[in-house]
Amino acid sequence: MGLSRNETEIWTEEHMDTNHTTDTFGPEVVIVPVIFGCIFLLGIIGNTLVMIVIGKIKSRRSRSTTNIFILNLSIADLSFLLFCVPFQATIYSLPEWIFGAFLCKFVHYFVMVSMLVSIFTLVAMSVDRYIAVVLSKKSPCIRNRRNALIGVCVIWMLSFIFAVPVAQHQILMNHPKAPNSTFCWEFWTERVAKHTYKVTILVTGYLLPLVLITCCYAKVSIDIKASYL
Repeated sequence: MGLSRNETEIWTEEHMDTNHTTDTFGPEVVIVPVIFGCIFLLGIIGNTLVMIVIGKIKSRRSRSTTNIFILNLSIADLSFLLFCVPFQATIYSLPEWIFGAFLCKFVHYFVMVSMLVSIFTLVAMSVDRYIAVVLSKKSPCIRNRRNALIGVCVIWMLSFIFAVPVAQHQILMNHPKAPNSTFCWEFWTERVAKHTYKVTILVTGYLLPLVLITCCYAKVSIDIKASYL
């Protein structure tokens, strides 16, 4: 892919210090994949056990809104482990990206999707607890399997949408110091668009969820304390 002089300067400035493009490798070549491997195995075992336990519960409790959200959280984590972790580990152990343009976009896209799904699910669980404790009289009408499944669908849909720019701007590129190698890097032609997206993700994926979770559990805590007075 050809780049203009200005675009090349922006790109090299952002990636020269954050990616290895020479033939020298440090201890991270071994250490990072080993750590990722441990995370992968423990994550697969843990999330699989959660899904098995929820699946084997025969009572109505297995269909509770809480269990639906926990199951969704496990699915998101399991998807991240299967589709992202193995490829992310190779960034530190291989001198270049060898998996092609599609996986370059898909892996980084799904990293963002799974992250947002996990965050939004945690928000949904805090709202669910808020309704169960603070709005206990209305709880049976709101906290049901249908609404929980609708919430899960909305969570995935919003996550897929918010992550689209990641897939659009994650591309295969060459580096002047390694002209025969390809690297999977994030590339934006406009700094304003990049910063706008980063701020949007910061607000929707961190600040707002943090505020909502804090407010919900603070109100739940206040109501529980008040009930004992």
